[in-house]
Amino acid sequence: MFIETVKAIKKNKDLIYHLTTSDFKANSSRTYFGFLWWIIDPIFYMAIFYLLVVVILERGGADYPLIIFTGLIPLKFVTASLVDGTNAISSKGNILQQVYVPKVIFLIVRLLVNSIKYIISVVMLFLFLIIYGVDLTWNVLYFPLIFIVNAFCLLGVMIFLAHLGVFIKDVKNVMQYISRVLLYLSPVLFELKDVPQGLLPYLYLNPFTTFLESYRDILIYGRPPEFLPLSIMTFASVFILYLGLRLLNKNEKEYAKVI
Repeated sequence: MFIETVKAIKKNKDLIYHLTTSDFKANSSRTYFGFLWWIIDPIFYMAIFYLLVVVILERGGADYPLIIFTGLIPLKFVTASLVDGTNAISSKGNILQQVYVPKVIFLIVRLLVNSIKYIISVVMLFLFLIIYGVDLTWNVLYFPLIFIVNAFCLLGVMIFLAHLGVFIKDVKNVMQYISRVLLYLSPVLFELKDVPQGLLPYLYLNPFTTFLESYRDILIYGRPPEFLPLSIMTFASVFILYLGLRLLNKNEKEYAKVI
């Protein structure tokens, strides 16, 4: 299954490049600020929560902006990818009815577009950390590893959402609400050290918790990521991706009929 997918990617690499660049340009041209909204949006939320938690409630501490910002940018990557994945196949009906294209290509393109935006926002995050006075260590080199596992996990989930999006048109609207809920079900606005020990296992049922804590470990605390949870997520991501690819392969001919 994975070998066939790799062959499909190599065979359609030019199409992937064309669709990625065109989608990125289209998304960026729809607003005046374009992809900069990926930076503006977290900064806006950070300002609101800083005002609420630190200024009004007098909690959080001086480093609270670091906690929020390092949580909101990865969250933006996750939620945007999941929402975009819901119509990755259903929005390509004009292509599917003209020529055969492996459906995973459309998911990869959506993930690549969001990954480019994410990398740009991460550059701004690094600048923010440096200006804030954070001493970055060699552990930041773990960032590509965490990002790759994060992307693999997202791709598998996106496949299932894209499959549902073909048959259920309201999936994208539902995912937008779920994305907002994810903000409060993940340790974005708080640190795990402030959570009662009895609740920690439940928080780790959310895959995003592992990635978020790993990002914070290498960026803020200057220590290696949590290798055990990250290893578990790696195996889980490969398994979910395998199931997703099987699902796409099984329904290849059905999508064009429904769309």
